[in-house]
Amino acid sequence: MKIILFDDHMRINLNILEMLGSAKTSFYIPYTNIVSAFSEPPHQIVCFKLAGTNFPKLIELGTFLYGTQKQFCYIKRRKNNFLVLVLKSNFYSKIILEITNSEEIAKRINEKLGIPK
Repeated sequence: MKIILFDDHMRINLNILEMLGSAKTSFYIPYTNIVSAFSEPPHQIVCFKLAGTNFPKLIELGTFLYGTQKQFCYIKRRKNNFLVLVLKSNFYSKIILEITNSEEIAKRINEKLGIPK
């Protein structure tokens, strides 16, 4: 997975195996559709899997239903912090990604959104 930040949008590019496992292609997200971005420590996410791959404590990849909201999760082994993108009026309410530099990316996204931190 690769996250690329542009001036007016961000892209989350998945490699071919991640696309197959998640039943989803890459994401194009305009900053106008992002409410906030933050980093949080790894934790258990209790959701119902709609599409994708789920081997508890190993990998959670794909679309999950949390209450009435759809979330995209890409979590592997819970060794790194989660980058959480809260979205407005989109197919997903949240995108949760486990990445090594989640604090830095969340800070850069919030700067693009004009949210002071």
